[in-house]
Order: sequence, then C-alpha cells, then structure tokens
Amino acid sequence: MAIETTKAVYLIKLIDVLRSAGADAGPVLEAANLDPGAQTDRDTPLPISDYLDAVELAVSRYPEIPDLGFRVGESTTLLEHGVLGYALLSSPTLRDSVQRFVRYQYLQGPLLSMSFEESGTTAALIVVPRRGRWRMSPLAHRYVVQEWLASWNQVCQQVSRSSSFFEHVRLGYSAGDEHNYYEEHLGCTVSFGNDETTAVFPSRRLDRPLEYADESIAALCAVQCERLLETLNLRSGLVAEIHRRLASAPGTVPGMETMAKYMHVGARTLRRQLKAEGTTYQDVVRDFRIAMARHYLEETTLPVSEVAALVGYADATNLYRVFRQLTGYTPREYRDRHRDIG
Repeated sequence: MAIETTKAVYLIKLIDVLRSAGADAGPVLEAANLDPGAQTDRDTPLPISDYLDAVELAVSRYPEIPDLGFRVGESTTLLEHGVLGYALLSSPTLRDSVQRFVRYQYLQGPLLSMSFEESGTTAALIVVPRRGRWRMSPLAHRYVVQEWLASWNQVCQQVSRSSSFFEHVRLGYSAGDEHNYYEEHLGCTVSFGNDETTAVFPSRRLDRPLEYADESIAALCAVQCERLLETLNLRSGLVAEIHRRLASAPGTVPGMETMAKYMHVGARTLRRQLKAEGTTYQDVVRDFRIAMARHYLEETTLPVSEVAALVGYADATNLYRVFRQLTGYTPREYRDRHRDIG
C-alpha cells in the first residue's frame, strides 16, 4: 500500500522559520526522517505521518513561537503549492479560485478538508481535519489551521484593498496561550471553541478579479487537475499515486528508481507491485502522457510541439509516434476530429 505523502517544501519552510527565530531546527529535521540529500528538494515526497511528527515536536519544543503556523504560512508563496497553486493564482476571480480549490484539493493530499458556503451578503471557507492513515494531534491541528488561514489570506488579499480580508474567524478548537496572535495576523476578530474552523468574509468580494489572472495558464492547470482527478476516481493503488507524482511536476518524468524513492519503496518492490496490478512503470508513464496530451489537444489551442513538452517529450516526433500507436490518430488528426464531433 502506498504511503500518503505531502511535499517536503512545507517542512523546509518550517525549518527556515525556526532558524530565522534562532531556534535549533535539528531535532525537528530528525523527527521528519528526511534524507539529508533531500533537505533542499522542495518537491521530495514526505510521509504525512513523519511531517506531523516534526510539526508536533516544533510546536511543543518552541512555545516561545506561538504563531509558528502563521509565520510558515505567510512565508510560503502559492506557487510553491505546485500546479494547484498556479490554478488558484491564475483564476479569473476569487470565486473561481475557491471553487477550483474545493474541487481539486485532494490532489495534493491535504491535512484539512475545505468546503465553501455563500448566503446573502456573507461567504465562508470551512475546514475540518481530514481523515487519513495518520493521526493529527491537537497541537499539529492548531499549527495546520494557522498555516491554512495564512495561505488563504494571501489569496484573498489580492481582491482586497486592505490587509484584512476576513471579517471574523471561528476556530474549531479552544483558545491557547497564542490566542492574541490570531487577530494580529488576520486583522479581524476571532472566537474559539467551535465545532469547525470557519473564515467569514463579504460575498461581494467573490467576483472581483485576481491580480495574476491568466486564462491560458488557468486552462492548462485545469486540464492537468481534471485529468488527475479523473485518474484518481478511476484507479487506486500505486498507479494512481504515480499519476499524482507525475502531475505535480509537469514536463518532467522521473525514472523508476527515482519514483520508487518517492514512493518510499525499492525499485524491485515497485516493479513487482505494478506487475501485480497488471502493468509496468513504462506503461503507466506512457498512458499518463498520452491521456494528458489528449486533454491538452481537446481543451487548448496549444501547438503540438508545446503539448509534447508539457507531457514530457523532448521531441514532438516521439509524441506523434506513441500517440498514433495508442489512438490510431496523429495529434493533429485527433484535435480536428474532436472539434468536428464537438
């Protein structure tokens, strides 16, 4: 069974903030069991259980930094969240950004599950801890919520002319010693002891344009997210997990040894487990590339050469050969046929 992971960037950001505060980050790194060679590779997959162990140790070991989650969230740009971050930033409006996140949030293996509500003049983002094969302690929960609030404050402030976007935040846990820092970081009133965390803001802001809206980038991100969502709905096990990895770094295809390391198994084990699922690593990569190429050809007007690069082919000729072998059409023939049918 594949280990559920998150990106090492979130741990690296935590380490950076601890060091900037003069704290010894060594024990936190040890708790995460992160290979020394991967401590600067932000895309390295990190088991969620190890990440949560590191977070809990950091929060409990350094109580003098009570707003640690806020600091980490505020130092992490949306682009560091991968394709989903690009999808949020390039969306035309905040409403589009929120709806995209709700639809695609599980592609990144989040620790919180977010929903969205709108009623009259009020809108709200709501999160609860997501269930997984790992345990989130109360300390880790508070940290993760702080980080989430800081991240969404960054998105939302793009449509606000002030540093305060949320009108009120209701926290899904009781107040701790750090409660004064919430209003300082969020610029709004907060309350504790609720069943879930809810961030409330005026609904009129939902349809304001985002500063970095770009329809072409948004279309590419949507295609990639939609394809991955489709895959995860249809497949499970290692194939779905490999597709998740491939989609998180468009245009690059790691070898099986590297992918096995990402999956925290040996290459021979990965080969054997894929065989048990009736496939090979080469076939999984090929099928993913061609499925992505089909979506790009259907949903965008990108030249075939750019489509080839996006799905990891350095030479468009290779895309032509494999695409025709699997579909019976060249990429151009496939695009023309899809338009005729549409």
